[in-house]
Amino acid sequence: MRFAQILYDKAHWIFEADEKPEFAPNIVLVDITDKHEVKEGWDFDKKTGEFTAPAIPEPSEPIEPQPTVEEMQAKTLLNTEVLLAMKNIGV
Repeated sequence: MRFAQILYDKAHWIFEADEKPEFAPNIVLVDITDKHEVKEGWDFDKKTGEFTAPAIPEPSEPIEPQPTVEEMQAKTLLNTEVLLAMKNIGV
C-alpha cells in the first residue's frame, strides 16, 4: 500500500507500508495506492479528497541572469583602473 502524510494541505511525505501505520491522532495519512501520479508537495483538498499538482505562478517580470564570476571580476578590475586613473590626474 502507498500512503501520503498530509501536512498544511499538502502531500508532505509519501511512503509504502504493508498496512496503514498507527501514528499520533493529529497525523493525517491518506491511502494513495491507486494514485501513482501523486508526488510530495502536491496540494490536497480535504473536502473532496483529491490531489492536484501545485500551481507554479509565472513571474511577473523576466528574471535577469546573474553575472558570471569572470564578468564580476572584469567589472571590478575596470572600476579599480578608473579609480586609479582619476587619482593620477587629480580628480
